Amino acid sequence: MNNILFLTEGSVDEQDIFSCALKNYSIETFPICKRIIDLNFGEFKETKLSFGKTNVFIIQGPRNRIHDFLVYIRDPNISLEKIFGYSYAFFQKIFLIYDVDHNDCKDISEMYSLFQDETAGMLLLSSPCIKVLADFDRNRGEKLYNHLKKYKSEINKHYNGLTKKYINDNFNQIMLYFLEKNYKDFKENNIMLHPQMIVEKINTLNERINCDDKDKSYVIFRYYSTVIYVAIASSLFLTNEIDNYKKVRNFFITQIDNKKSKD
Repeated sequence: MNNILFLTEGSVDEQDIFSCALKNYSIETFPICKRIIDLNFGEFKETKLSFGKTNVFIIQGPRNRIHDFLVYIRDPNISLEKIFGYSYAFFQKIFLIYDVDHNDCKDISEMYSLFQDETAGMLLLSSPCIKVLADFDRNRGEKLYNHLKKYKSEINKHYNGLTKKYINDNFNQIMLYFLEKNYKDFKENNIMLHPQMIVEKINTLNERINCDDKDKSYVIFRYYSTVIYVAIASSLFLTNEIDNYKKVRNFFITQIDNKKSKD
């Protein structure tokens, strides 16, 4: 049995997006509303799993932002083993799916240093946030935001409040777009190395200005991208070979063609 954990920053949006996408690939999904710190191993064992198939649990992380997550695990009374201790026995792969948001470069780098291997946890970032999925194929250029609510509001307005539906309806095209974009930026055939490379791009291109008054702090976003396709491809066993870019790319192209033929 292949059990995989998607640990998401948010709750409903991320869970709905991934549940919808994975079901289209015939992967069993188990969205759980509780945060992972409120669960115990027994609850996972009681789940009626599909033997012989891949099972993906989609669960909310300990905190909403990378900075808050780091503060949490820096607590001497908390350890990664306490948070993920059971996972080494139950989950074969773990992906932490987080937004760049207004996190400092050092926080992003520290978070990735802790979570860079899918067997113990790999950080997958979206810049500025997961809603960049609906903002694909547009060259926005440099944009300043005091708070990402404004960015998300712009996107929701563009799609008349149906942003999530748009993402679900066009998921394969979106994954293909960002896969090709990052391949062009990174020149790396092993997509499992893309999460590290996006960290470097984000920290180089996005500029954070921290003010004493936090409400006046802002980020100049210059890099819009995501690597969540890594979680999808890995869950589908498309990344077993080191040079896997073409295989993953062909998969999404095939999915797009199949959908067109059905329509």
